[in-house]
Amino acid sequence: MKFVLNGKKRTAEVGTTVLEAARAAGVDVPAVCAHDALEPYGACRLCVVEVREQGKKRPRVVASCLYPVKDGIEVETDTPRIRKLRRFLLELLLARSPGSPYVRELAARYGVTKTRFSKLDDDCILCGLCVRVCSDIVGANAIGFSQRGIGRKVESPFGIDHSRCIACGACAYVCPTDAIDMEYERVIELRREGGEHPCRYTLMGFLSDAVCSLNYECFRCEIDQKFRAEAHTHPMLARKQPRRKARA
Repeated sequence: MKFVLNGKKRTAEVGTTVLEAARAAGVDVPAVCAHDALEPYGACRLCVVEVREQGKKRPRVVASCLYPVKDGIEVETDTPRIRKLRRFLLELLLARSPGSPYVRELAARYGVTKTRFSKLDDDCILCGLCVRVCSDIVGANAIGFSQRGIGRKVESPFGIDHSRCIACGACAYVCPTDAIDMEYERVIELRREGGEHPCRYTLMGFLSDAVCSLNYECFRCEIDQKFRAEAHTHPMLARKQPRRKARA
């Protein structure tokens, strides 16, 4: 398919999203809830762009991670309208996580250094990456969203049931703000059970009947280092085929 991106002609395969096409062309479009191993989600809305379709007089604002490339469309990723919308969204993120270096750095790129909204001081920005990787890739469904509005948060079932967690660490790996302590609660629970416990690579299905003698201190584990070095990402994410990439 042929389309125009910021005034330049581009091509992309059928099924490619505007966000994928933009990034393939080297265009920076922020999106904190997007990951190559996961299906589009559209939670953060930072990836909004202006799209003018054939036969339409006015462009409309769309979430680029959800909007597929179509023949003849014209896409603008950095208009005054888009920058204004992103600054507003970044103010909201900055109000929620004012102490997060990730959020502060992202906001500063758009000139946002303070927010007009009340601050919550929560490192979790509710991007949903951890929840989706746990359910869609790991298949454990050990965490999810609870409550609504400003009280919305990510936690285990009822905030107390950690039995589904296999301590794989995929949630912590994809978290952009480092809001998740690496498998802390589940590891503590496994230690309390006493005796020998299975290696987390056994729980993830990579090994059979391996036993951990290091109390899940994976930084000391040769197996863990081997898997990570070979995968160049978290091993569970390496299992997932990346989404189709556009041609620049």
